Amino acid sequence: MLRSLLSKVKNRYARRGVVLMYHRIANPISDPWDLAVSPENFEEHLKVLKAYNVISVNELTGILAKKNKMPSNTTVVTFDDGYRDNYLVAKPLLEKFNTPATFFIPTNSIGEQQEFWWDALERICLQSANLPNKLILTYPEDISWNIGSSKNMVSPSDLYFKLCIIVRKMPATQHQAFIKALEAWANNTDNRSEYFTMDKTELLDLQSNKLFTIGAHTMTHPFLPDFHYDYQKNEILGGISFLNELTDNRVKYLAYPHGGWNQDTLDILADSDVELAFTTDPHHFKADTYHLTIPRFQVGNWDGKTFKFHLKNWMKNNSLF
Repeated sequence: MLRSLLSKVKNRYARRGVVLMYHRIANPISDPWDLAVSPENFEEHLKVLKAYNVISVNELTGILAKKNKMPSNTTVVTFDDGYRDNYLVAKPLLEKFNTPATFFIPTNSIGEQQEFWWDALERICLQSANLPNKLILTYPEDISWNIGSSKNMVSPSDLYFKLCIIVRKMPATQHQAFIKALEAWANNTDNRSEYFTMDKTELLDLQSNKLFTIGAHTMTHPFLPDFHYDYQKNEILGGISFLNELTDNRVKYLAYPHGGWNQDTLDILADSDVELAFTTDPHHFKADTYHLTIPRFQVGNWDGKTFKFHLKNWMKNNSLF
């Protein structure tokens, strides 16, 4: 009983840290996954973070390896997916406030002049002038939906999320054919440049500032648990190898696409050079957090006051009992 109580006391007063997860710094028309933070709000976030100990992932490695003591109010800033607005908008603001950050890059999208599949689906379902009143799919299964707002109909927003579930389970080689068929169905083929990703030159310029670290995010951004061991291994190691060669550095950090991982994923990483891997589980970390399942909080499009409120709550200890 006494040992259990002492353990709870120790756990309560153990220092906690927070990893922040951003995606886009932009003002999109719609944002069904809440992935975008406006430039104005992001600058307010950085002002709030001046009162915190924002550390790099390299410093986080030392803390989790028990080599370094965790400072109070430790925070890590990360970005997923390599959107070009990270370079055009986030980079100058991060430099202005001298804030270190890590950017997790899916390598097959580098410099591609096309939207990610989830952005293309958002455009098709939510930005088309007039969707047809019926969608019939024959692949990957036979499905028929009536589109509209009446009872027994699928709304455009519901259609978007249903299609996301379907596409997420597809191998990447099938994404574009599926998207193009939907574009033809909706008569909406306008690929939006503001949704494109960084190219190689921009990525290397980003890396040239010692504030910034490049991390891996697989090759094609799959939800890894949906795929077998060899597929996962190719995605993970292929992405790392590409970035190693491109950046002329050893890439040691990885974020799981869509936050997904399973035991196969961990087994692959255990035999790799990856030192830290990040999930999307909304929780703080401690010095004894497992280095391959580090949690992160997704940051919303909040003003500085609201961001400060959330950050303070994320930093709090759990109750003693």
